[in-house]
Amino acid sequence: MLKPNSFLVTISVPDNYSNGQMNAGADTTLKIQQANPYYIRHKTYDDGRFELFFGERKDAKTFDFLTPVNGTSVIYTTADHALTVTSDMAGAEPLFYRSTNSGMLFSNRLENLIGTSDEPDWSGIHCYLTFGYTPGESTFFKDVFQTLSNQTIKIDTRTLSVTKHISDISEHNQATNSPENKGKQFAHQLTNIMQQYEPMALMMSAGWDSRTLLAPADSPVCLTYTHGDTSSRECTIAKRLSGAVRTDHYFKDVKSLLINNELLDIMLEKHGHCLFPIWHLSSKLISEQFYLPISGGVIGARLGGHNGFSSTGSRFNKSINSLHFFSPRLISERKIVKDFKRTLSPPQQFWFTSNKGAAIFQNSGTNLEICLHEQLDNFIVQAEDFSFGIEMFNYEHTSRQYMMKQPSMAKPFHGYYSPLSHPDLLKIVYATPFKQRLQNRLTKEVIKNLNNTLLHFPMAATLIKAKHPIVIQELSRVARIIYEKSFYRLKHNRPSLGWFNYEHLYTGDFFKTIIHSLKSDIWSKDRMLRTIASNQNNNIDAGSTMDMITKIKTIDYYLSRNSRNMAKVKEAIQ
Repeated sequence: MLKPNSFLVTISVPDNYSNGQMNAGADTTLKIQQANPYYIRHKTYDDGRFELFFGERKDAKTFDFLTPVNGTSVIYTTADHALTVTSDMAGAEPLFYRSTNSGMLFSNRLENLIGTSDEPDWSGIHCYLTFGYTPGESTFFKDVFQTLSNQTIKIDTRTLSVTKHISDISEHNQATNSPENKGKQFAHQLTNIMQQYEPMALMMSAGWDSRTLLAPADSPVCLTYTHGDTSSRECTIAKRLSGAVRTDHYFKDVKSLLINNELLDIMLEKHGHCLFPIWHLSSKLISEQFYLPISGGVIGARLGGHNGFSSTGSRFNKSINSLHFFSPRLISERKIVKDFKRTLSPPQQFWFTSNKGAAIFQNSGTNLEICLHEQLDNFIVQAEDFSFGIEMFNYEHTSRQYMMKQPSMAKPFHGYYSPLSHPDLLKIVYATPFKQRLQNRLTKEVIKNLNNTLLHFPMAATLIKAKHPIVIQELSRVARIIYEKSFYRLKHNRPSLGWFNYEHLYTGDFFKTIIHSLKSDIWSKDRMLRTIASNQNNNIDAGSTMDMITKIKTIDYYLSRNSRNMAKVKEAIQ
C-alpha cells in the first residue's frame, strides 16, 4: 500500500531478463495514491506515456514538465522507452530509487521502496542523527538512493541502463558587478518572480530572509504568520516589520500548539519524517483558516552567505576565520578547511543508544568521517574555490535535506511556494563572490532597493537598525549581552530574544511518551530519560532536544517497519 500523497514508478522486466540485454517486453507503470494537486501534478496518455512533477505548488493550468522549477519531474516516453528524472537547482524534493530483481522502482516516499530484506545503511543513519542529512545520494538503506541537486537521470527501460548527469551551475565568484549592481539585479528579478505567484502566507521572523520576501512592491504576500514564543523580541520586531508594509499579521504561541506523540505519528504517515512539528501545525492552521499556501525564506541563507565557512563553529572561530578576507596570510585556506572538517567529525557515542546501538555507531563513525571529508574535498575541487566548495557541500546536505523540509511541511495542505529558490535567483547568488554575500551584505542591498524601511528595524539579537554596518551590529550585540548580565542576573528573568522557545516541553510528558513509543533495541530508554531529566541543569534547551528526539523517532519508524531489519543489528555488530 502506497503512502498518501505519493507515487510509485515501476519498471518491470521478464523473469529471464539479464542485465544489459535488450528487452522489448519491459513494462513501465505509474501508480499514484491520494495525490494532493497542490503538490503532485501529473498527466497520462493513452499510449502509456506519462509526465509527473512534485514539489512547489503550481497554479497554472498548463505546465512545463521538461524544466522543473522548485521540484522534480519524472517523464516516461514510449517512443524511445526512456524514463527521465530531472531535479531543479535546489534539489529539495528528492526522488528515491532502487534496482530490484525484477526491474527498478522510483518514488517520492522512501517507504514505498523498502522491502523486508533491506539492510540499513548505518553510516547514513549515523550521519542523519548527527547532522540531519545522509551523505550525498545515500539514504537510510543500502542500495536505495536519492537524487541530487540539478541532476538528470535517464533510464533505458529496455536494458535498464542508467545514465546520471549533474548540470554545471552558473559561473561563480566572477566579480564582474559591484554588490550594489548585484543587489539591483536580484531585486528586479525577485520582483518579477513574486508577481507570478498567487496570494500566500509568509512565515515571518525578524530575520533577513523574511524581510527579503516582504520587501517587493505589489507582493502576493497577503498575510504574515509567526509561531513561537510571542513574548520574545523576535516576535515583537516581526510585528513591527509587517506593520510597516500594512500586512495582516497572525501569531500563534508555541505553548498553545499541541505537540505530542500522536502528532509525530501523523507526521510520519504524511511526510515520512517528523522533523519541525510546529511547521506542520502552522501549515495546517493556515490551510484550514485562510486556504492559503505558505512561503518561507529558508533558502535565503544562500543569498546571505549563511552556508559558508564563516557561519560554522563558535562565534570566536567565525570571527577569526573571517580575517581570511582581509589577508589569506592571517588565516589560511588550509586552516579554514581543517576547521570545517572538524565540524564534520561525527560522535563515536550517543547519549541515547543501548549497548547494541553503541557498538553499531562506533563501527560506522570512522567510515562516515572519511566519507564526508572526501565529499567536501570533491566539492572544493569541483568549485575551484574552497569557500564556494564549502557552500556547495552545505547546499547539498544541510540546506537541501534538512532546512528545506520546513516549507515542505505544507505538502498535505494548500502547498508551499519557494520564491527564493527559483533558478534565476540562485544563478545570481552563485555568480556572486562569497565575500560580497558574507554577513548578509547582498541581502541588505536587495532590501535597500526594494523597501529600505525594513532596514530601519533591528535584528532580534542586536540593538541598532539593520541598515548599519556589521561591525556596529556586532558591537551592539556585545553591549546587549553586557547589559543583560548586569541587570538580569537571574537567568530566568532575562528577556527572550528568539521565537525558538520550547522549554514548556520539559514540564510535561512529551519526551517521556515519545521515548516509550520507540521500538528498536538500538535505543536505551533509561539513558534517554536520565539524560533529559538533567538537561535543564546542564543548560540544554528543549528545542534542540526535541529536534534530536524527532530524528530518533524518524529512524525508529524506518527500522521498525519489518522485523528482519532488527536482525541486521546483530550482523552490523559482528
